[in-house]
Amino acid sequence: MSLYPSLLRYLIMPIYEKIKGKNLLPFLNAYESRLTWSKEQLQSYQLQQLKSLLHHAYNNTSYYKKAWTEAGITDINQIQTLADFEKLPVINKDDIRDHYQSFISTKHTKNIKKSTGGSTGQPFHFELDLESNTRREAVMWRGYGWLGAGLGQKTLYLWGADLGQPSHFKTIKNALYHGFYNRKMLNSFEMNDKNKPDYIQEINNYKPVAFVSYVNPLYELALYIIEHKIEVYQPQTILTGAEPLHQFQREVIEKAFNCSVYDTFGCREFMLMSAECRKHKNLHINIDHLIVETLSETGESIIERSGDLVITDLYNYGFPLIRYVNGDRATLVETPCPCGNPLPIMKSIDGRKLDIIKTPEGGSIPGELFPHLFKEFKGITKFQIKQSMINSLDIIIIANDKFCEDDKTTIINEINKYSNKSLTLNFKMVNEIPLTAAGKHRVTICEV
Repeated sequence: MSLYPSLLRYLIMPIYEKIKGKNLLPFLNAYESRLTWSKEQLQSYQLQQLKSLLHHAYNNTSYYKKAWTEAGITDINQIQTLADFEKLPVINKDDIRDHYQSFISTKHTKNIKKSTGGSTGQPFHFELDLESNTRREAVMWRGYGWLGAGLGQKTLYLWGADLGQPSHFKTIKNALYHGFYNRKMLNSFEMNDKNKPDYIQEINNYKPVAFVSYVNPLYELALYIIEHKIEVYQPQTILTGAEPLHQFQREVIEKAFNCSVYDTFGCREFMLMSAECRKHKNLHINIDHLIVETLSETGESIIERSGDLVITDLYNYGFPLIRYVNGDRATLVETPCPCGNPLPIMKSIDGRKLDIIKTPEGGSIPGELFPHLFKEFKGITKFQIKQSMINSLDIIIIANDKFCEDDKTTIINEINKYSNKSLTLNFKMVNEIPLTAAGKHRVTICEV
């Protein structure tokens, strides 16, 4: 067992943080200690932090005071419970784009500016205060830690890289930075069929304890390993993130690497929101850092069924995101996990709201249908479903020599079961399906 994780945490990091004035370790210690709390203690703590945030936002941002007053909340002390909290209006990306300056706290003038890639093609900008940025890093290390990829563990990342050609100085700086945390970065954007052997060789040479990756690049690499019967180094744990992990992908990755795969869920605005446990693979929500809600189509709070995710960051005082609809859907449950982790469970991640295909008569087809359908066809290497008009659907396919006309007929028949034959299905055979600006592969895209 490597001594570096202990050396980093208990000797190197304390010295580094004292010099830099950073508080990652105190925050990480506090977050980890709360895993011993009861459900009631966590809920009480969450409510206490929420009240502090609401008072701050009401008094130090012009947007929330105006929006809440218009909603009938003239005194923030009216919010005493989470049920009261649900009376506050939700916000979305358009609200922030239209009133950006009004979200910035008057007490925080040195925020960190962040951006998302924009899954809809429109980048989104927001800010974090310095403490909030450190806290969310601590929450990430807690979740990664219980999955065996914690602070200082020898970890290989198959992840997105900065765009553009970095300077020689930045290349050296990045190498030192990642070396400090005992990790190696492989650029998932550059991986293709020709250089996959090079990526496998990097894994075999580095021999990571943990492997962290985008879902689709790792899945494609796993398929290549299985197809070519390549021996690859077996890490102790694999974490996936940034994209939905479907069961068939988990099974292929686990077969290729002979190692358990654990899913994590987050987004750029909040970083890690939930992470699976090793015992039962339930996604545990970081409720001591966030408030996570699900709403029905009519805006009512729901549980035990899929709803629109609404998230509140309890610590981003510089640019408060309160009841923010991020575009994802999930199912929350009240049943505790037998693993002993007191954080509540997100039963499933149900994709982005935009991933739901619509039908002309007002119905819908969940995006989850298509991975389950297309995994049965050996002749399909990769696919994407795209809806640009309400009455038609583009089925974009990268095929191999096993694909045939009968496969098209089967696909049409299956989709017709869910659309009542109301969609015109257009097959488009291509050689490449472009990734998003963030380097991800979107399985379904709905533009209507």
